[in-house]
Amino acid sequence: MPDPDEFAAYLLGLDANDLADNLKEEAFRRAAEGAEVVIRYAASVRQNALDAGFSIPTAERMALDFWDVASGLGEE
Repeated sequence: MPDPDEFAAYLLGLDANDLADNLKEEAFRRAAEGAEVVIRYAASVRQNALDAGFSIPTAERMALDFWDVASGLGEE
């Protein structure tokens, strides 16, 4: 863990635009990593449903339902 005073000096030395760009890039990277995990699990749900004998449309609906719940898109 960096020394708090050194880290504060580092942040103060940054251009505000650089800091904002770095934060945006980090947020985008983390969101992309999270989406990748959700996509993998949704694909797994689809495959498991097919393996269990569900039809392709049903398996795909199950995967989409998983995506909605896991990604938070299904929340109102």
